[in-house]
Amino acid sequence: MSVGRGTQEADPSTASVLWRAVPVLLLVAVVAGATAAITPLGPPAVAVVAGIAVAIWHRPVVAAVVVAAVVPALAGLGRGVLVPGLKISELLLLACAVVVFVRRPRVWRPLSGVDLGLGAFAVAGLGFAVLHYVAGVDADADTLLRSGLLPAFLFVTWWTASRSIESRGDLVVVLRWVLGLSLVPALIGLGQYVEVPGVREAVMATVGEGLMPAPGEADPRITGPFPIAHSFGGYLIVPLVLAAGLLLRGDRTVLRRWQLVVVLLVDTAAMVLAVTITFFAWVPVAVLVVGLVLRRLRRAAVLLAVAGAVAAVVFATALDTRFEQQATPATGTDDSLLPQTVQYRILIWQRDYLPLLGRAAAVGLGIDTPDSVQFEATENQYLTLVLRGGVGLLLSAVLALTTVGVRALRTVRATEGAERAAAATVLGILAFLPFAAMVWPYVTNAGFPQAVLGFAGAALAVEHARPSRFPAPLYGVRAGREPVRLTSSG
Repeated sequence: MSVGRGTQEADPSTASVLWRAVPVLLLVAVVAGATAAITPLGPPAVAVVAGIAVAIWHRPVVAAVVVAAVVPALAGLGRGVLVPGLKISELLLLACAVVVFVRRPRVWRPLSGVDLGLGAFAVAGLGFAVLHYVAGVDADADTLLRSGLLPAFLFVTWWTASRSIESRGDLVVVLRWVLGLSLVPALIGLGQYVEVPGVREAVMATVGEGLMPAPGEADPRITGPFPIAHSFGGYLIVPLVLAAGLLLRGDRTVLRRWQLVVVLLVDTAAMVLAVTITFFAWVPVAVLVVGLVLRRLRRAAVLLAVAGAVAAVVFATALDTRFEQQATPATGTDDSLLPQTVQYRILIWQRDYLPLLGRAAAVGLGIDTPDSVQFEATENQYLTLVLRGGVGLLLSAVLALTTVGVRALRTVRATEGAERAAAATVLGILAFLPFAAMVWPYVTNAGFPQAVLGFAGAALAVEHARPSRFPAPLYGVRAGREPVRLTSSG
């Protein structure tokens, strides 16, 4: 008795999918079971990562969304929540990078100056960290992870975001997520300020105490889901300046005007209540640069004047408290016109760190400070880099960030619309970074570098995209789906 093929054999396409899916599902189950022995959060975390990987496989832009929007928002969470020694943000970053690398994008970008610059910074950072570890200067592996791998993570952040954008439409998706998701950390920060029950306790449990005020303390300063207000501000500056730039242009392709206004108001409120003096100069400079690039300088000045006046009235109590603190002379200093925090920084630089520069110039001294140092935080990016890897590490960092700035300038000149506003955002933020780095190590702390480099990878990708040299991605492309021909406008 013969049986027809339609009733006896499975559909070849279905069989092919099963042969691929079953081993993957078994692997996910094994990994989930193994992680359950480490932490109860392991299995759901594995499920989330697997879901993200599948989504990236079908739409690579998901990787850019995760890296540019989700990873920076989670960068302040503590290490070891899921895997010992790693942050949740780092796990997500590595998962996205692996899937993008294996899948291969439909567009391929040649090695760029930014790739080389950030790659050199990554090699230098890891090389000096290993040197100090082998020499016994830094005695534990956690030190190697914190200091040596950070530049490498920043390179992976840029690379993954830049290789996951295939069209202008993909960039718009990323911009929406960067803007929309920024409301979550901002609202957490505002919840700290108004003492929403459980917010401060939850942040302390997942982030660590850092420098945030404990529940019930009178200090109005907030940190959001980050250990310190500098990191919070470094995260918020990207969506804040982007929203301002899109409003200045009257651009409605990313979000509607009222939605942009909401993002701008909420993020600005959180930024002001972080009460970090640096950002009171950084944000205006960045917005003015964006206004100049977009030929909306007068509108930018008016926007800043109105925002400043409203903030001064609405947040008068928090601002007055902070300014009063800044007017009080720092311990060990005399009366000065400089803010208290700047006075104290000058004191510790002169007392603790400038005497070390001669010894550190060649290869650095490691992340562990010598016994002569009384205040362990350098409060200065340049000093931090020299102490970790000498002049070579400092120059590699400067070169890497300069290449990003040059790429942003080229993209501004070559694009229009939302692409231009996004590139102008990168350019405006980087314009003030050399000055901001004088008072805090923004590049080697959570918040700012992940936000800026993830965003820059997406924002500066479309103008330089070209069809892939591969006939198709490595796996899984449906028949008839050809690579998209890209132009600077997508």
